[in-house]
Amino acid sequence: MANLPPERTRMLAYPPILKEGYEALCTYLDQVEAHRANPSKPEPDLTLLWVGIPQGSILAITPELGIQVKDTGPEGALRSPRYVDPETVVAGRLLLLPGGSFGLNRKNMDQPSRKDYPHLRWCIAGQDYKVPLLRLIADTQAGYQTPSGENHYYLRRADIPDCEAHRPSSDLTQEGKPTKSPYLGRDDAIDLACRLLCQNADKLDFKVTPEELRRRIAQAFALLDGRPLKQHS
Repeated sequence: MANLPPERTRMLAYPPILKEGYEALCTYLDQVEAHRANPSKPEPDLTLLWVGIPQGSILAITPELGIQVKDTGPEGALRSPRYVDPETVVAGRLLLLPGGSFGLNRKNMDQPSRKDYPHLRWCIAGQDYKVPLLRLIADTQAGYQTPSGENHYYLRRADIPDCEAHRPSSDLTQEGKPTKSPYLGRDDAIDLACRLLCQNADKLDFKVTPEELRRRIAQAFALLDGRPLKQHS
């Protein structure tokens, strides 16, 4: 894994996922896998995605699979949902299993037209790390930027332009457009989750190894990739 830069701002400490939540997510993954391999198998049980919610900074998931978090600002309001695919819910919750957080950017707060995109964060050995959720959903490769969809509230794979639209960060820099952490992706996020699991293992109410967590997150991403990205026109 790359030598990741820590974030300057400190994230709150969140408790890890509960056993029932982890088991429900694993069951859901296995159901999806079985149904896709054999459509005659029962449809996966979507209600499993709500077991163990709230989880850390994820306070609610709407019926339309919109993830909601509490604003970190002084007002502390529940932020508008960010709508995602079921497999993104699972992957995100597993990545945050050891106590990470799901947050939204709070930049350009004085601009009513600003777009706050979500990210996942982990605090390891006193240092904070952050990976944008869009990069994880689209599997954006190192050195490239993920173009956003038409509506920053909708982050399903069908809403996000495919890899043909991913531009090299060096091109954007030459054009004077700011970029940040263009190399962080799925492998980095999984490594961070496993590192935090090693740090917080004694805080869980069940046993799970880093190898098992890595396998389950990879399973969630593999199933997510079964949903096509929006074709670049």
